[in-house]
Amino acid sequence: MNAAALSLAVLTLNVAGPRRALQDWPARRAVLAAALKSAAPDVAALQEIWLGRDVAALAQAESATDAAADSALGLAILLRGRRASEQARLDLGGGFGALVVAVGDGRRIFDAYCVRLESGGAARRLGQLFRLAEFVRARSAGRPFVLLGGLGAAADDKDAALFLDLLEGRDLCVAHGDEVCAGPAERRESFVVIPYSSREPRPAAVFPDRPSGEEDAPLTPSFGLRARLDGTFFKLQPAAQPPGRVEALTEVADAVDNARVDAQAAEARAGWIPFWGTLDALRARDRDRRLAFLREEVRSAQIRAARAGAAP
Repeated sequence: MNAAALSLAVLTLNVAGPRRALQDWPARRAVLAAALKSAAPDVAALQEIWLGRDVAALAQAESATDAAADSALGLAILLRGRRASEQARLDLGGGFGALVVAVGDGRRIFDAYCVRLESGGAARRLGQLFRLAEFVRARSAGRPFVLLGGLGAAADDKDAALFLDLLEGRDLCVAHGDEVCAGPAERRESFVVIPYSSREPRPAAVFPDRPSGEEDAPLTPSFGLRARLDGTFFKLQPAAQPPGRVEALTEVADAVDNARVDAQAAEARAGWIPFWGTLDALRARDRDRRLAFLREEVRSAQIRAARAGAAP
């Protein structure tokens, strides 16, 4: 069997599509379609693609044999030469979340994730990263996965590192400890993540589309990435107990506790202001309530991790 048959070409792209018809969108979509046709990935994860006709147009351009889409989350996964046997979604609210399909080619099976998380609000973003990590651990226990899309956090943010520790995932834009997809002044929010292995995989690269229509303008690293996974990818399995998970859960718990203190202080301050203060206090109270739910989820994860670590 040749090397190409054992490899997997993957791509993530935020197409920034409209939720309704726009005059210049068909031309832009044609540029994206040409880029997908040229790249011919086996798995393409698309974000901010809200309309079924746009999914169909790009799937046709890529000669996709199967596709999964979630219009509420604006996510789609296109497959070439493969079929999806299962599909699930994680709705994190506000149009953010994840779509996953189990992909099989008759010999191997793996999970492909398409994600888009929120950039603003540190506590909310960290909560989304935690819930995404738990979702991946539950869905992909015992089989390889590739996670494609935007995590909201930049690659050099602490939150992104915590997410990777929760999963023991490898960011394919980091090779031998160095960033390879973005320059020193660039903020990269797109990721290609697979389970960690001691063997250094081939790094990802910026996807060189030209969505703006400018002849010489490539995508920024926050927009699109592509990578080729070799046959060893299909042998990877997520770690049942990642070595950095306990410490990462502690950091997440501390961050949520600090955010709750801030929310409670904001509620107390707002209570002294007539009328508008009442509205601000209610908003702060609702934020604290949501953080309390998140804290209980993290606490449950900590208990499970402690029990697993104590098991003989």
